Amino acid sequence: MKWLESQPFGRREYDALVRDMLAVPGAEPGTALVAVSRCGVEDGLPLAAHWGPEDLVGAWR
Repeated sequence: MKWLESQPFGRREYDALVRDMLAVPGAEPGTALVAVSRCGVEDGLPLAAHWGPEDLVGAWR
């Protein structure tokens, strides 16, 4: 999860996610990548899904 205050989840954050994902217990090279971002997500990133604040709040209702 990357919670940026003023910019969308972009290529830099995606590259860091890919680079560091195998440090997460249970993650494997084929694990789907998702982004949770307050300010949206740049177009064209190969994510399985992305969610914003409204999605998180809605999931708790």
